[in-house]
Amino acid sequence: MKVSYVRGLEEDGAKFWLSRAGWEPSEASEKIAQENDPEKTCYVADIGGGHGRDALWLAEQRFHSILIEPNKYSLRLAGERAKNKRLYVDLVNAMLPYLPLCSETLDVANLYWTLHQIPDEYKLESLKEIHRVLKPDGTLCSASFGFWEGQEMPKSIYPIVEKQGFLNLHVSAGFKARCKIEKRSDTARSFEKFWYGIFQKT
Repeated sequence: MKVSYVRGLEEDGAKFWLSRAGWEPSEASEKIAQENDPEKTCYVADIGGGHGRDALWLAEQRFHSILIEPNKYSLRLAGERAKNKRLYVDLVNAMLPYLPLCSETLDVANLYWTLHQIPDEYKLESLKEIHRVLKPDGTLCSASFGFWEGQEMPKSIYPIVEKQGFLNLHVSAGFKARCKIEKRSDTARSFEKFWYGIFQKT
Protein backbone atom coordinates (compact mmCIF):
# COMPACT_ATOMS: atom_id res chain seq x y z
CA MET A 1 0.00 0.00 0.00
CA LYS A 2 1.38 3.40 -0.97
CA VAL A 3 0.53 6.48 1.07
CA SER A 4 1.14 9.88 -0.47
CA TYR A 5 0.78 13.08 1.52
CA VAL A 6 2.69 15.25 -0.96
CA ARG A 7 0.35 17.31 -3.12
CA GLY A 8 1.20 19.37 -6.19
CA LEU A 9 4.52 19.54 -7.99
CA GLU A 10 7.48 18.41 -5.91
CA GLU A 11 9.62 21.32 -7.13
CA ASP A 12 6.98 23.85 -6.05
CA GLY A 13 6.70 22.28 -2.61
CA ALA A 14 10.46 22.14 -2.15
CA LYS A 15 10.94 25.77 -3.15
CA PHE A 16 8.09 26.90 -0.91
CA TRP A 17 9.63 25.33 2.19
CA LEU A 18 13.09 26.58 1.28
CA SER A 19 11.79 30.15 0.98
CA ARG A 20 9.77 29.86 4.18
CA ALA A 21 12.18 28.03 6.50
CA GLY A 22 15.54 28.78 4.91
CA TRP A 23 18.58 27.00 6.32
CA GLU A 24 18.36 28.05 9.96
CA PRO A 25 17.84 25.07 12.31
CA SER A 26 14.55 24.50 14.11
CA GLU A 27 14.28 24.65 17.88
CA ALA A 28 14.00 20.85 17.87
CA SER A 29 17.39 20.29 16.26
CA GLU A 30 19.00 22.84 18.57
CA LYS A 31 17.52 20.92 21.52
CA ILE A 32 18.88 17.66 20.10
CA ALA A 33 22.36 19.17 19.88
CA GLN A 34 22.14 20.50 23.43
CA GLU A 35 21.09 17.17 24.94
CA ASN A 36 23.25 14.71 22.99
CA ASP A 37 26.96 14.13 22.54
CA PRO A 38 27.77 13.49 18.86
CA GLU A 39 30.61 11.19 19.91
CA LYS A 40 28.16 8.95 21.80
CA THR A 41 25.19 9.22 19.42
CA CYS A 42 25.05 6.81 16.49
CA TYR A 43 22.21 8.10 14.31
CA VAL A 44 19.89 11.11 14.33
CA ALA A 45 17.12 11.14 11.71
CA ASP A 46 15.18 14.15 10.48
CA ILE A 47 11.95 12.57 9.24
CA GLY A 48 10.04 14.60 6.67
CA GLY A 49 12.77 17.21 6.92
CA GLY A 50 12.25 18.84 3.52
CA HIS A 51 15.40 20.39 2.07
CA GLY A 52 17.39 19.31 5.11
CA ARG A 53 17.88 22.45 7.18
CA ASP A 54 17.94 20.39 10.40
CA ALA A 55 19.75 17.35 9.01
CA LEU A 56 22.56 19.44 7.53
CA TRP A 57 22.88 21.62 10.63
CA LEU A 58 23.13 18.54 12.83
CA ALA A 59 25.82 17.18 10.51
CA GLU A 60 27.71 20.43 11.05
CA GLN A 61 27.51 19.70 14.77
CA ARG A 62 29.27 16.36 14.02
CA PHE A 63 26.20 14.12 14.34
CA HIS A 64 25.70 11.15 12.00
CA SER A 65 22.65 12.66 10.36
CA ILE A 66 19.95 11.06 8.19
CA LEU A 67 17.41 13.01 6.14
CA ILE A 68 14.27 11.00 5.32
CA GLU A 69 12.05 12.85 2.87
CA PRO A 70 9.49 11.85 0.19
CA ASN A 71 10.14 14.91 -2.01
CA LYS A 72 12.97 14.07 -4.41
CA TYR A 73 13.50 17.70 -5.36
CA SER A 74 13.99 18.60 -1.68
CA LEU A 75 16.54 15.81 -1.39
CA ARG A 76 18.34 17.22 -4.41
CA LEU A 77 18.56 20.63 -2.72
CA ALA A 78 19.89 18.97 0.42
CA GLY A 79 22.45 16.98 -1.54
CA GLU A 80 23.72 20.05 -3.39
CA ARG A 81 24.15 22.04 -0.19
CA ALA A 82 25.81 19.13 1.61
CA LYS A 83 28.30 18.79 -1.26
CA ASN A 84 29.06 22.52 -1.26
CA LYS A 85 29.58 22.54 2.50
CA ARG A 86 31.44 19.22 2.45
CA LEU A 87 29.01 17.60 4.86
CA TYR A 88 28.09 13.93 5.01
CA VAL A 89 24.36 13.30 5.37
CA ASP A 90 22.49 10.11 4.49
CA LEU A 91 19.65 11.02 2.10
CA VAL A 92 16.72 8.60 2.08
CA ASN A 93 13.73 8.92 -0.23
CA ALA A 94 10.88 7.49 1.86
CA MET A 95 7.73 8.51 3.66
CA LEU A 96 5.83 7.49 6.73
CA PRO A 97 4.28 5.15 7.73
CA TYR A 98 7.10 3.08 6.19
CA LEU A 99 10.78 3.69 6.94
CA PRO A 100 13.50 1.59 5.23
CA LEU A 101 15.50 1.26 8.46
CA CYS A 102 16.27 -1.69 10.68
CA SER A 103 14.55 -1.85 14.05
CA GLU A 104 16.26 -0.06 16.94
CA THR A 105 18.61 1.89 14.66
CA LEU A 106 18.11 5.52 15.71
CA ASP A 107 19.10 7.30 18.88
CA VAL A 108 17.00 10.37 18.07
CA ALA A 109 14.16 11.11 15.65
CA ASN A 110 13.12 14.63 14.70
CA LEU A 111 9.49 14.89 13.53
CA TYR A 112 9.24 18.67 13.39
CA TRP A 113 6.14 19.90 11.52
CA THR A 114 5.66 16.57 9.75
CA LEU A 115 2.83 14.84 11.62
CA HIS A 116 0.18 17.32 10.44
CA GLN A 117 1.08 16.50 6.83
CA ILE A 118 0.07 12.87 7.35
CA PRO A 119 -3.64 11.94 7.01
CA ASP A 120 -5.25 11.13 10.36
CA GLU A 121 -5.76 7.45 9.54
CA TYR A 122 -1.98 6.98 9.20
CA LYS A 123 -0.75 9.10 12.11
CA LEU A 124 -0.70 6.35 14.74
CA GLU A 125 0.86 3.84 12.35
CA SER A 126 3.52 6.42 11.49
CA LEU A 127 4.40 7.02 15.13
CA LYS A 128 4.56 3.27 15.74
CA GLU A 129 7.00 3.00 12.84
CA ILE A 130 9.22 5.64 14.44
CA HIS A 131 8.95 3.72 17.72
CA ARG A 132 10.15 0.61 15.88
CA VAL A 133 13.29 2.20 14.46
CA LEU A 134 14.28 4.00 17.68
CA LYS A 135 16.64 2.31 20.12
CA PRO A 136 15.34 1.51 23.62
CA ASP A 137 14.93 4.81 25.49
CA GLY A 138 15.39 6.66 22.18
CA THR A 139 14.13 10.23 21.89
CA LEU A 140 11.46 11.69 19.62
CA CYS A 141 11.08 15.45 19.12
CA SER A 142 7.61 16.04 17.71
CA ALA A 143 5.64 19.10 16.62
CA SER A 144 2.32 19.36 14.81
CA PHE A 145 -0.13 22.11 13.92
CA GLY A 146 -3.07 22.37 16.29
CA PHE A 147 -5.04 25.29 14.88
CA TRP A 148 -4.72 28.65 13.15
CA GLU A 149 -6.33 31.65 14.82
CA GLY A 150 -8.60 33.49 12.39
CA GLN A 151 -7.16 31.70 9.38
CA GLU A 152 -8.26 28.70 7.34
CA MET A 153 -5.78 25.87 6.90
CA PRO A 154 -5.08 24.39 3.47
CA LYS A 155 -6.75 21.05 2.83
CA SER A 156 -3.32 19.42 2.64
CA ILE A 157 -2.90 19.93 6.41
CA TYR A 158 -4.34 17.40 8.88
CA PRO A 159 -4.00 19.13 12.29
CA ILE A 160 -4.31 17.64 15.75
CA VAL A 161 -6.67 20.16 17.25
CA GLU A 162 -6.47 19.27 20.96
CA LYS A 163 -3.32 19.14 23.09
CA GLN A 164 -4.56 15.97 24.82
CA GLY A 165 -5.11 14.34 21.45
CA PHE A 166 -1.49 15.10 20.51
CA LEU A 167 -0.28 13.53 23.74
CA ASN A 168 -2.59 10.51 23.54
CA LEU A 169 -1.48 9.71 20.00
CA HIS A 170 2.16 9.48 21.06
CA VAL A 171 1.34 7.48 24.19
CA SER A 172 -0.70 5.02 22.12
CA ALA A 173 2.34 4.52 19.88
CA GLY A 174 4.51 3.56 22.85
CA PHE A 175 6.04 6.86 23.95
CA LYS A 176 6.02 8.77 27.21
CA ALA A 177 6.31 12.54 27.44
CA ARG A 178 9.56 13.78 28.93
CA CYS A 179 8.09 17.23 29.56
CA LYS A 180 4.76 19.05 29.36
CA ILE A 181 3.27 19.46 25.92
CA GLU A 182 3.59 23.12 24.93
CA LYS A 183 1.44 25.28 22.67
CA ARG A 184 3.69 27.43 20.53
CA SER A 185 3.31 30.00 17.77
CA ASP A 186 5.34 30.30 14.60
CA THR A 187 7.68 33.27 14.93
CA ALA A 188 6.82 34.67 11.49
CA ARG A 189 3.12 33.76 11.52
CA SER A 190 1.81 34.13 15.07
CA PHE A 191 -1.65 32.84 14.11
CA GLU A 192 -0.17 29.38 13.46
CA LYS A 193 -0.42 27.45 16.72
CA PHE A 194 1.28 24.10 17.13
CA TRP A 195 1.95 21.49 19.80
CA TYR A 196 5.52 20.66 20.74
CA GLY A 197 6.78 17.79 22.85
CA ILE A 198 9.80 15.62 23.57
CA PHE A 199 9.07 11.94 24.02
CA GLN A 200 10.96 8.83 25.04
CA LYS A 201 10.45 5.31 23.73
CA THR A 202 9.06 2.96 26.36
